[in-house]
Amino acid sequence: MWEEIRQWTMTVCVACVWGALFMMLFPKSSTAKLLRMIVSMMVLCVICQPLRHAGQWFQVLSQSPFSLASFENPALENEVESNASRIYAAYLEENLRRVLDDSHISYQRMEVTMDNSDDRRISIGQVEVIVKEQDAVQAESIKRLLLPYIGQEPKVTVEQQAP
Repeated sequence: MWEEIRQWTMTVCVACVWGALFMMLFPKSSTAKLLRMIVSMMVLCVICQPLRHAGQWFQVLSQSPFSLASFENPALENEVESNASRIYAAYLEENLRRVLDDSHISYQRMEVTMDNSDDRRISIGQVEVIVKEQDAVQAESIKRLLLPYIGQEPKVTVEQQAP
């Protein structure tokens, strides 16, 4: 039974990765919403697939001498949270870059940091956009543009040029 759970978990992960890669390959267009819906439905079907056997799983779990809590590994949990935080930060950064690029706003680089709270939630710590000195006039535009996407005002830093 644990092998089935592991296999299902791997299938869900692979479906999510392939879905994300597939959506990144296609440019934003009128068909993007349809494509997103199709990929979402595919991932949802993969996630719901084990419900066919849920009754058997609950029966096996109720007879098991171990509880699920006995398999906790704090080091593994921290590693998973750290990896999830890095992946989410990279995903968020990519999407914010796309927003700025689509709006034709120049920037030097972007840094996204995430916060991992004690209750296992990952939230946005800070989004910093670094712009060149000659692009400093775009700082307010960057703040206004990114605010709805991240729910907080991004930090915009003007990088001074060396004389």
